Amino acid sequence: MPICERCKKEFKHLKIHMARKNPCLLAPCEADTPEAPLQAVPPEAPRKYKVLSLFSGMGGMDVGFAEQVVVHKNSVQLDYIRSENVVPGFVNLKRLPFETVFQNDILPEAKRICELNGWAVGHAGHTEGHAGYQLKDIRDLLRDNFAFPAADVITGGFPCQDFSHAGKRKGFDSNRGNLYQSYVELVRRVLPIMFVAENVNGLLTMPGEPIKKIIEDFSAVGYEVKYQLIKCEEFGIPQTRWRVIIMGLRLDKKGSLPDDWNLITENKRACHIGHYFRHLAEPQQSADPAQQVYSKAALLAKGQGQKEVGMNEFGPTMRAEHHGNIEFRRLTGGKNEPGLPQRRLTVREAALIQTFPPQCILTDVKKSSKAYKPIGNAVPPLLGYIIARKVRQILEALNL
Repeated sequence: MPICERCKKEFKHLKIHMARKNPCLLAPCEADTPEAPLQAVPPEAPRKYKVLSLFSGMGGMDVGFAEQVVVHKNSVQLDYIRSENVVPGFVNLKRLPFETVFQNDILPEAKRICELNGWAVGHAGHTEGHAGYQLKDIRDLLRDNFAFPAADVITGGFPCQDFSHAGKRKGFDSNRGNLYQSYVELVRRVLPIMFVAENVNGLLTMPGEPIKKIIEDFSAVGYEVKYQLIKCEEFGIPQTRWRVIIMGLRLDKKGSLPDDWNLITENKRACHIGHYFRHLAEPQQSADPAQQVYSKAALLAKGQGQKEVGMNEFGPTMRAEHHGNIEFRRLTGGKNEPGLPQRRLTVREAALIQTFPPQCILTDVKKSSKAYKPIGNAVPPLLGYIIARKVRQILEALNL
């Protein structure tokens, strides 16, 4: 039987085979023993880095790392954007290769918001092998030898009120001020490749320089530790919020990274709160329970929260402990929308200043203001996203 000199196969009708275009790249027309069709090889799935989240709150940092971030288009550089969102002017950002496997907090309403939006570990969209959202003090979990899952990255903004310029600045002398030590202990037990801690800029200005003690303690468990002051308004977040971002890289993974491996330089831009509010109806016309509710606290002569926000300005720092004195959306005789009634910021407006998705669920009880506290406590999701991009770049540079 004739044999093709190219593919070395036998054919009853070699002339027909040779008359084909690129005959040896096609399936044989009359080969005596036809081969099985080639199976398509699926592309290798990108690795999903496992993230263990401490002091998770309503999931701001976790949304930035592992969920769908939705922000106004003016807040981000073009290569961040995946598609337009249904809310005019807003865009969906490209998802990042992280998966949250553990969350922890002590505030029930924060966990509830995570559950309502599918951000809580163990709810829809999360894979098996997680340890859930633990509504328990991290110190108790450590004392009880909780089985923390393995993780590539640990994230967490340990409670900051005692280091804040707006607080009493008790620092390490308070019960909360020492919670960072639980973070250090968890890093020692889990030994992630990296960790990220977020806190107020008071760490850099308090007497006694607490940042040095924090770096010393994290370094003692085997990490190179760096920090950077991030001014959120310079990174597309419509809010004057200054935060210290502490990153640690395990010493055996350092490789040949430059000395400034931690510095975040992407997405330097400004976006004012007017872009985030433009689509909103007034509370009386809105069908959104989070837009219907706002603090009724009276205007005071002095103190926090007695100013009117500006649509062409950055929003004020959202605080957890404003006790109803959140800033005013509008003052009678002020600079915003003359003729509309005086009122403070709604729960939805506070969440938008923090860059939470415009359609996220903030309450399952109509006209509940409980979300103000977890919103003020949260890391802005866009800040979480920018941090996560940096972490991904570091891990990929190390071929991990």
